Amino acid sequence: MPQLHPMKLINIVANMTLEERLVDIAEAHATSGYTILEARGAGSAGLQTGALEGGSNILFMLVVTESKLTEVMVDIEKLMKRGHHLACFVSDTQVLRREKFAD
Repeated sequence: MPQLHPMKLINIVANMTLEERLVDIAEAHATSGYTILEARGAGSAGLQTGALEGGSNILFMLVVTESKLTEVMVDIEKLMKRGHHLACFVSDTQVLRREKFAD
């Protein structure tokens, strides 16, 4: 089996109006990149169908090293403390090419 390298996967579900701020956070911490997908579903904020302009959610995903996790999460928490509604999940993951995500 190929060698796998431990990393952290951050998944953030947020209103699409936060996309630029999330990108700014990723870039400010020199992450290797990010992925953004449209997201629909239901939760504590109710049903999110994406039918209303500006009412769509996104799934913002980025993979970071353990050493970058805390600094990225501090900035995500600042958004939440400013009253922005988002859900953030952090999980352990593994990657094949560590150099793609290295500090």
